[in-house]
Amino acid sequence: MTQISAENTTTKPAPAAAQGTLGEAKRQPRGVGAGVLAAELRVAVMRTSRRLRAEGASREISPGQYSVLVGVLNGPLTSGQLADREQIQAPSMTRIVNGLAAAGFVTREANPQDRRQVLVQITAAGTEALQRARTRRTEWLAKRVSALTTEQRATLHQAALILTEMSSS
Repeated sequence: MTQISAENTTTKPAPAAAQGTLGEAKRQPRGVGAGVLAAELRVAVMRTSRRLRAEGASREISPGQYSVLVGVLNGPLTSGQLADREQIQAPSMTRIVNGLAAAGFVTREANPQDRRQVLVQITAAGTEALQRARTRRTEWLAKRVSALTTEQRATLHQAALILTEMSSS
């Protein structure tokens, strides 16, 4: 693993004493600039997110379908609202919703406020499929977390609280 210098973008090997349990370098917070930390966090969050999406994917639902099911878990949304939420084009959302409907995971109904629109609503089978995918993701992450030291878990707990606060503002 390499460590990024706060002064520039050159890299140098992390000291052997800084190696963590999972083969990752432990970062020393002293002297790390906001830009360097932001870059490290961006990479770590993106890799973790990508891995969690892959772990939750199955033959049952794709990562895109998972995200749509999460979107309609608390109530129906139009296909347009879902497309906006997922930042994809309407035809792409239509394909995802069609696949979910064919699997029995969502239903489509005319919107009572605007009959030109369709409301997408999760079914009991969709809720169960979503829960199975969430369970796979949580089990994968729990296995990784259980390999950490108590100190590392406490650090991750604090980081999770901080990240949650940062993302809500």
